[in-house]
Amino acid sequence: MAYIPDWHLKYGVLPLCRELGGEVFSYSSGLAWEIDDLLPPGKSVIPYGFYSYEEFYEHIDNYILKYGKDGQKPNKLGILLGKYKKDIKLRNIKENWSIVKYVGKDDEYQDLTYGKCYYWPCSIEDPNYEGVIDDEEFTSYYYLPKPGMWEILEDPLGMARRTLDMMSKIDKLT
Repeated sequence: MAYIPDWHLKYGVLPLCRELGGEVFSYSSGLAWEIDDLLPPGKSVIPYGFYSYEEFYEHIDNYILKYGKDGQKPNKLGILLGKYKKDIKLRNIKENWSIVKYVGKDDEYQDLTYGKCYYWPCSIEDPNYEGVIDDEEFTSYYYLPKPGMWEILEDPLGMARRTLDMMSKIDKLT
């Protein structure tokens, strides 16, 4: 089951993950692609389909053991895998993520539900808008953070407020 801090449960985030199991991840796609290019064909570090963070970290540790060393010394792949694991741990502290409610028009974005709460992940190390997380994957490529479409419910790092303020300024310029 997805890890959700106790005080986030009241928002109903990740309802399918809570019901059916599975975890959602914030990750660097650039770093994942760089690593995937070094792995044998058919192997990947894209964190999709894992039940928990721990299961995924075990997956990465197994890759480090299998492919990340030349003798006893870490090779380039091993160094990148270690960096990736650390990055994922820092990105996926949900206590730092913003929670927003979609209050836009029902037909504006067909996959978003009016009144439903969503995570906007960010980390202390990079407190910038990364996208919207629904029950399964990032949907940032589909849903722009337009002012008036989102109500901020939790914003521990101030990322959601900064993002919506910036988008409001951009809207005024266009």
